[in-house]
Formats: sequence, C-alpha cells, structure tokens
Amino acid sequence: MDITVQNFESYLPKVLDDLTSCLFVSLDLELSGIAKGQNDPSKGTQTLQERYEETRKAADKYQVLQVGLTICHEDTDEALYTLKPYNIYVNPIIDRKLDLERDFVFQSSAVEFLLQNQFRLDPLLQHGVPYVSREEEQMILSNAFERRDRLKTHYAMDIKDTDHESLAFLENVRRLVDDWLALGVDRDSYLNIPPPSRVGSQNSHLFPSFLNRFQKRLVHQLIDVEYPTLVTVSERSFVQIIGYDEGREKAVQDQRMKWTRERISKQTGSRWIAEALAGGDLSNLSSSSFRAIATNCRALGSIPDLDKFSEMMKQKLKSHRPVLVGHNIFTDLVYFCRHFFGPLPERVEDFQILAHELFPTVIDTKYMATHECGSINPTSSLIEICDSLTGISIPRTGIHHQHSKYNRRNVDHEAGYDSLLTARIFIKLSAQLRDADASKRFGKTPLTPMRGNSWRSALPELVYDGPVPVKTATPRRRGRNKRECFSLGRENTKASSVGHESTENKETTTLCIQNKFDSLQVDESADRMDIDEPNPTDTNADQIMTKVNRGELIPRFESGFWSIYGNKLRVFGTEERVCDLGQRPGNWQISLPFGPVA
Repeated sequence: MDITVQNFESYLPKVLDDLTSCLFVSLDLELSGIAKGQNDPSKGTQTLQERYEETRKAADKYQVLQVGLTICHEDTDEALYTLKPYNIYVNPIIDRKLDLERDFVFQSSAVEFLLQNQFRLDPLLQHGVPYVSREEEQMILSNAFERRDRLKTHYAMDIKDTDHESLAFLENVRRLVDDWLALGVDRDSYLNIPPPSRVGSQNSHLFPSFLNRFQKRLVHQLIDVEYPTLVTVSERSFVQIIGYDEGREKAVQDQRMKWTRERISKQTGSRWIAEALAGGDLSNLSSSSFRAIATNCRALGSIPDLDKFSEMMKQKLKSHRPVLVGHNIFTDLVYFCRHFFGPLPERVEDFQILAHELFPTVIDTKYMATHECGSINPTSSLIEICDSLTGISIPRTGIHHQHSKYNRRNVDHEAGYDSLLTARIFIKLSAQLRDADASKRFGKTPLTPMRGNSWRSALPELVYDGPVPVKTATPRRRGRNKRECFSLGRENTKASSVGHESTENKETTTLCIQNKFDSLQVDESADRMDIDEPNPTDTNADQIMTKVNRGELIPRFESGFWSIYGNKLRVFGTEERVCDLGQRPGNWQISLPFGPVA
C-alpha cells in the first residue's frame, strides 16, 4: 500500500493502531546514495568503526527516498501471520514558511540505478510525505524564538548622510507620525504609511503608492527607535502604525508561536511513524489523528472521548515496542536514525547504545542466515535465502486483503515490497533455525518440513557455496530480478544491497537497557526440548508450544533461542563482522545527540 501526502492523514491512524498490537515490523529503505566503500585493498580489512564512520558520513549527505514497513500480526489460534506492507514516499522538500533550508544530494549512480528500475523522482517530490527530524524541529523553534526576541531589540538607524532619498522619506514619515500624535484623543486608532491617496492631498506627492521591502524596513526601524509607545504591523503594500499594548503584543507573539508549532506538527509527517516505532514523544500529535480509530469503537458502545482515547493510544505505543526486523539492516538503521532523529555520535560504540535505546530488539535476517558461517562469507541475499526456503509451507503467512498491491505484481527495489520479502523470510527462517537448533541439541528430527532432514540440507547454499569476494558498496543494487511467486504460494525474493557490515569488540556482555533477551540463556546441557518453556498460568501455552514445536509458529521472543540471534547485525567486510547492539562498552554514558526519546 502506497502512502503519499494526499492519503497520509487517512493511513497514519491505521499504521499507529497496528503498531500497538503487532508482533514485529520489518524495515527497508531506498536511498539517494550510499558510501562508496574502500577501493584500496592494500589498506586491509576495515574495522567496524571505519565502516560505521563512512556510513555515518554518507547518511549525513544522502536522503531516504522511501520507507518500507511490513507490520505483522500473529494469530496463534490459526497459526497464521498476517502481513500489512506499507510503502512510504519521503519528500525531502521542507516547508519554506518554517524558515529552514535543507540541502539534499543524489548520487548519480544511485539515480541511474533507481531509474533503471522504474523509480520515478517526480512523484516523490510532488506526492511524498514531508518530515522534519528532531534536530530540525529544535532548529525551527530556536529560529522562531529568536525572531520573537529580535522584535524586542531596538535597532539603531543606519542611514548614510549621502542617502538623501532615504533621509527625505524618513523625514516625511516622521512628520506624518508627529502630526497624527498631535491630534491626541481625537486621532484615529491607527496610521497607514503611505496614507490613502486623495486627489489634491499634499501628501500624495511625498509617498509612493506602495512601499517596497526596503521602505517598509525603514518605517519599522524609525518607529522602533524613536517612538517606544508605538508598534508597526507590516501589510502587503503598506505599514500600519498603532499604539503599543503589552497584552495584545503578547497574544500576537503567542499566536505566532502556536502557528509555528502547528506547521511543525504538519511537517513532521512520516517522522510520527518513526517516533511510534522508537517509543518516542507523540505529545504534539493532534488528537484528531486518532478520530477514525475512535469512531470504529462505536461497535463497543459509545464513542470514547477523543482526547482520552488519543492519550491511551499514545501510551500503548510507548509501552509496546515491536521487534524491528531487517535484512542487512546495519546501513538502513544508520540512515533511519540520522534521517528522522538527528546527527549520530562519532563512535560506533555510542551508536550501538543509541540504537539499542531507540529499538531494544533488532533482528537481522542476514545474521540469522549466516550465523556460525566461519571465516568464509556465504552468499546471503534475500533472493538466495528465499530460494532456499521455497516449498516450505509453514509457518503460514498471508497478506491482508487491503494490502494486495504486491499480490498482483512484483515491484523490484521498492521499499515496501522489499520489507514484505524480509518479513516472510524472517518468519520462515525463524522456524527453520529453531528446528535445526533443536535437532543439533537433542538429536531429534525437525518437525518443520524441509528439503532434507536437517537445516543444512534445507539451506545448503548458505553455508557451502564457497568463498564470496567482498564487494565495495554500490547504490542499493540488490541483485537479479525476482521471480513471480507470491500468487503461487511461494516466497518472493530480493538480493540484498551490497552493504557495509561487521562486529564490535566483545569487552562485556551486559546490555545497556532491559529487553526481551536480557535474562535468557540457552542451556546447552539440557536433555529435553525446552527451548520455549510455556507459562503454567497461560491456558493456551501448551497449544502454542505444540505449534512452535511443529514449526507452525516462530519461537516465542521470550525464549533463549533469540539470545543467539537478537541484536546482532551482520557487517561483512570488517574485522569484527558483527555489530552487537546488545553489548555495552565500559564507558557507555552518553547523551542523545538529538534530544531524549520521550
């Protein structure tokens, strides 16, 4: 489903409502450019810090053009995963009335690649959803406060003695103001400069019919410097002078700030979704954004109070932090944080902490597919993983009937489509890895149907393809064309972007904040299949566990299975090869560079 500026207000409440109850969200981005990578083999393998540094600088320079989200809900009774893919066009143009400029860059090779894949730039710029980052929001507010305070500052007149025309103009304005003030209580409540033209009036030849910007500025400065009991109001073709009223002036300034905040809220656009994913601050999101959802509650009784309902939804979004899933997600995560939140820290260790605070649970399907792959980098693009999983019918997935765009056709290199592939791969791969882990640990035959009798026989090419040269990054090139297979019940595929990848030094294993993996360990000495232990108080636990063991449901996120795969991002081409978001270095106290999460 495409989300544009025209339908954003309609779909935003639906997306937010889905985020309050979903199992996980898969993410994919399309970018205007990426880091070129290291071309000199004599420099050796990059460190994770070096890879992060070049990716961070690229994220400062290039834009996110599309955000793809697939929101997944799990039905344990039916053993079915319902997928809702969204494709969001992100417009880099910022509202000029907000008094903030934004520079954005397109990499020529990236644009060439996108155009070759039928990506059109004109719909992006005409119909894309706008955004302002947290950093930009603070800059806009600072500029507004500065303008407000500047109005209280008295400026000295700076007119050269040789500028006779300007001096004469000011003298004529001064004479008009003095004559108006001399009328006392009998004068009008305002004075216009220039005054209305009257035939035969002695002032008609002293002033132009319309003031230009320079003349308006001269009038403002004159009144500000010489007439402290008066204030000016700029109109389209003239300046109006009125008496100073402190209450009125405060109301005017408050109204201007209110207008600025409303413009910011409207321009925030696609960032509202990013904030919801990160458990961020939604306090400035209008209650009207939830009106459609509140109205749907009519079936449960009377329509709830909108403000109370809005607050309830915001609290649910803050407390329910869905698992974030991506394929080769390291680069996308760097761009996503920079794009919607603000500048990133220079050290990769600080980024790991920052990303973990924003997204407590991140799962990289590339890491899942290449776990324990040894020193040889296996082939692990989405299309290759998907090919390996073709024919595996469980767990069952289905696309929601209102999100049928990708049922009809493949849209290669579209973020929403790629996020859908990532979600389906994650579901199938999770069950397959769980069965393989159970088979290895307990000597049992996996219950999930496979091509052979083990995980390695189900995915031989992931491990045994042999050496794969480490490529330098190219602009979001994701491999060969995908086969049409959704309509046939097969998993569709994509090749992963040739991204920058790796792991950090493992000094400690303490997580910086609590998440679903913190207190879990895999007991390698266990002699029974207890990977997913049911809660005795849950009447459905036994049935759910049976379905998990059959491969009909993915492992529970509370299980030790995810302590192996969670919060580890694959970064091939670096010495560390993994970026571990769950690790906390010794000196980990940092402040968020773009403001608090809430």
